[in-house]
Amino acid sequence: MTNKKKLVIVESPTKAKTIAKLLGKEFNSIATVGHFRDLSKEDLGIEIKEIEGNATTRYEFIPKYELSTSKAVQKVKKELKLGKDNASEIYIATDPDREGEAIGWHIAEFLELDENQQNRIVFNEFTKKAVFESISNPRKLDSNLYDSQQARRLLDRIYGFQVSPVLWKKVKGKTSAGRVQSPVLQFVIEREEEIEKFNPEDFWNISSNLKYKNNNLLLFLNDSKSTKLARYRIFDKNKTDEIIKILNSNPGVVDDIKTSESVRSPRPPFITSSLQQEASQRLSISPDVTMSYAQQLFEGIELDGLGSVGLITYMRTDSFSVSGTALNSVRSYIKNEYGDEYLPEKPNYYKNKNRSQEAHECIRPTDVEMSPQKLKKLISSKLDRKDSLIKLYDIIWKRFVSSQMEKAKYDVNRVIVKCEKNYLDEELLFRIENWKVKFQGYSILYGDDREKSEDESGGSMDFEIGGKVIFDNVDSKYDQTKPPSRYTEAMLVRKMEQEGIGRPSTYANTIKTNLKLYLEKKESRLHPTKLGRAISKFLKNNFSTEVSPVYTTEMEEKLDKIATGDMDWQLLLNDLYTKLELSIKNALEQDRVPKDEIEEYSDEHCPECESPMIIRSTKKNGTKFLGCSAFPKCKTAKPIITETNHLCPECKNGTMRELQGAKGSVYYGCADYPNCKFNSRYKPAEGKCLNDECKAETLFIRGSSLRCEMCKSFQKMPESLKASQ
Repeated sequence: MTNKKKLVIVESPTKAKTIAKLLGKEFNSIATVGHFRDLSKEDLGIEIKEIEGNATTRYEFIPKYELSTSKAVQKVKKELKLGKDNASEIYIATDPDREGEAIGWHIAEFLELDENQQNRIVFNEFTKKAVFESISNPRKLDSNLYDSQQARRLLDRIYGFQVSPVLWKKVKGKTSAGRVQSPVLQFVIEREEEIEKFNPEDFWNISSNLKYKNNNLLLFLNDSKSTKLARYRIFDKNKTDEIIKILNSNPGVVDDIKTSESVRSPRPPFITSSLQQEASQRLSISPDVTMSYAQQLFEGIELDGLGSVGLITYMRTDSFSVSGTALNSVRSYIKNEYGDEYLPEKPNYYKNKNRSQEAHECIRPTDVEMSPQKLKKLISSKLDRKDSLIKLYDIIWKRFVSSQMEKAKYDVNRVIVKCEKNYLDEELLFRIENWKVKFQGYSILYGDDREKSEDESGGSMDFEIGGKVIFDNVDSKYDQTKPPSRYTEAMLVRKMEQEGIGRPSTYANTIKTNLKLYLEKKESRLHPTKLGRAISKFLKNNFSTEVSPVYTTEMEEKLDKIATGDMDWQLLLNDLYTKLELSIKNALEQDRVPKDEIEEYSDEHCPECESPMIIRSTKKNGTKFLGCSAFPKCKTAKPIITETNHLCPECKNGTMRELQGAKGSVYYGCADYPNCKFNSRYKPAEGKCLNDECKAETLFIRGSSLRCEMCKSFQKMPESLKASQ
């Protein structure tokens, strides 16, 4: 009789704790602390051999893997060996993606397990049913999957180790290039160049009060060529004045009335990219923080009386698929909680993108009965950031449940009022559109997310065909065309997804890497730094193919082919390596980029040696500071502080200062720190809070509104302040 137990190997201590609770006393669990084996850091970490006997030069790429010498990995090394010796069976339960497959392969290699042994188990959620089902159906490690991840790792290493030294010689030391990082930086710079080249055009909108019976509606003249509610932009002031004269001297007539029903389908459950975008828009959480919170929800958090519980399915996915069991559960929940009218006759299915991994599921709650309200009562009070975790779980839960509910229905009334006289051959018309909810459908849970026009009418729709309308207070409003918006992190994630660059697991980290030196965040928008522009320009001029989004997308498609066994991973490495050889040779022949194209000089001089002070960034997290341009001879450094004349709303003693935060961001803090620790990441503005119980004298800009940070109330932003933004 043996005392040996079955061993399950996972990546993190939290997962080990959660799975141990699910499996019981017959199992032991060990965490590897993620990538405990990786390419050697001593050099390239890849042996490159030229293959003889071919008409064209070909290479073989042999990775040189090594274990980290860190105490944590050395501890894991001992635990794994001891665990193997005392295990009756071994199961590798790393994450259900290519990266997890590669970690599993490294574990098997280290423990010298039989490659034909069926010891790989895969599950998308930490539930007892899912875990035991995977143990009942183990498989062999999939060489195609880990070769695809291995190819990605070697591609990134070759690109980074080969191109970065060129940047050190020709641009600036301690900088880097990345196979995905560099094309993503290029997106932001191209958008900035669009903005800089943009020439605004003057235009005018015409408004009028339309008087009809007891109705008095303020409306804008519509574009007669559009069938939608769209303001008519007139790019000629004389034409604008002529139209105003016509409207002032001629009545209108009700030309058309239509009533129809419109429906809006629920949005699909979350995948990685859409979760990052929604968390950014709804919760103001950056993609990397979103993924950190989601990882916690997946691996398990402490609930009172239940221990560590995995609350959501695997969060790195590009598939909308839902298991049959989860579908049955959510449909039953909708029927019981909302009634039959909110439950579609058949489940809602959502089409996956061409490159999505069908084996994965969407991001959903593991137990639909664990509502956000129930979670609030059970979550441990000792848990860090519990409020943020609840908020993220809330949108995941609501998005999934609402995705299986009925469509929302609206009654839409549309009226067209035409002026009896045209401007030349142009009809002058006003559109009135009124939407009323007929049936809430999924919006009863997720909220009405229909994109509303600012010109929709909420007034009476008591019109009759042929009825006369008087145009009163006809006026014009001057405006200018606007350049395209700068990217937010959420917009950049969407762009990466659309272009097919990177994988769900890399989106957040790619942006985070660029934010250290090459991008900065100002009021949630991404701006390229001077160094970022210089590096992108150099790479575009000398590595045009390798940094092009098209080539990067093709590489992703080839990695997908490797994962399905349709391509040899060595061929992909050969393709990049041979291209880089020629490009590097050409780049090294170029002149070094002038210093004034790289460095951002401030107006200040060093207090020690009087050399100009340069705006620098820490490599660790991108926090900006002033450093002496004579470095390393002079090592003077000081923080960047910009004073404002806005009074701190909390202590009312100090003024607000603009300070530098991590990842190129700015925030505003009280000058009386540390006596007053008030701070906000939003820009302060003049204005008094309208709340009589508060009356704070400094407000903060939140989008197109002003917010009081003391009582959390919002108020409209004055037009004068909007114009200055």
